Amino acid sequence: MAKRVSKKKPNAVPAGPTLPKRSERILGLAVNTLGRCIVWSLAQRTVQHGVLPGAYPVIAWLMHFQEATQTELSRLIGIEQPTMAITLRRMERDGIIERSPDPEHGRKSLVKLTAHGRRLSDVIAAAAHDVQKVASKGLTTAELDEFYRLVDLMTENLSAERHG
Repeated sequence: MAKRVSKKKPNAVPAGPTLPKRSERILGLAVNTLGRCIVWSLAQRTVQHGVLPGAYPVIAWLMHFQEATQTELSRLIGIEQPTMAITLRRMERDGIIERSPDPEHGRKSLVKLTAHGRRLSDVIAAAAHDVQKVASKGLTTAELDEFYRLVDLMTENLSAERHG
């Protein structure tokens, strides 16, 4: 009987998210993979509260700034205005945000969290803390601080290129 030869590709796609090693590393791929893993973990903790992943950054920034315009949120989050408009419409429909006229600019509106949105922000904050604990398992506080320092520096470098 003839011996079977395995037809498995040498570079077969792995079952779970893994990254290339050493010289094959690509920064964007690594950050994107980490980000998607974080979003998935957050979604597992918040889905029962009706929060969609697209709302996380909006809620997080509104927790920080209290209110902002659609344009400001688009710039902060790094998504296009039409995408932000759709996200805000959904969030408004779900009672997470409310809009009011901007007293300084008649054509703009200010976006802020409703009471329901503020309650959800507490849920998201607790979930984010839990996910950070899982993600940073095995890291020291100094290593995590260094990670944030590097992320801030790279974000600043790329933002300067993007926004001039």
